[in-house]
Amino acid sequence: MSEAYNISRMTARNALTQLVDLGYAYRVKGKGTFARLPNFERDFVKLSGFSQMLISRGIKPSNKVVNFSIVEADKKIASLLELTIGTKIYEIVRVRYGDQIPLALEYSYLPVSLFDNLLEYDFETHSLYEVIETVYKHKLKFSKQWIRITTLYKNEANYLDVVENTPAFLLESVSYDLNERVVEATRSLNIGDRTTFYTELWPSVGV
Repeated sequence: MSEAYNISRMTARNALTQLVDLGYAYRVKGKGTFARLPNFERDFVKLSGFSQMLISRGIKPSNKVVNFSIVEADKKIASLLELTIGTKIYEIVRVRYGDQIPLALEYSYLPVSLFDNLLEYDFETHSLYEVIETVYKHKLKFSKQWIRITTLYKNEANYLDVVENTPAFLLESVSYDLNERVVEATRSLNIGDRTTFYTELWPSVGV
């Protein structure tokens, strides 16, 4: 830094110290100073899409579609979508970015029977939730969610620009419309040190 910006070493050290104090970097003894990647807080209280959550926190969202095709539902996905095994479904695989930093690898599954011509949409630029609600008129009512700890396989790690076996949160969710019909199931791999999950707990009536 001293050579690149033609400043004294003391000034460079002070600049790095300020970055650490502000939370933009961290130090590892004997190794150096490293940039701290953004930590995204996922809200379990409100039912909203990934992009909307990022925007509400002042983070610029972007997406990269890895795969978008029609496949047959296996046992796991059929169970989530409340369908029979082998039913035709859409599979959308996207890398989700915040301020150009990869935050999650997301698999979305939707029944073909509910969404004619969904392949026409570009989900690098379109919000999946907005298309579900505004184009296909499936207003979302509620979602069920499960979360557990896992590690990333090599191909998953490559998409997220981390090393194999990096710890991650696996978030599975099932979304229902106003008729309490399953319209989407999601499996989202969120890098452990880039994601915080937030919820609220309220006492039961009479407690």
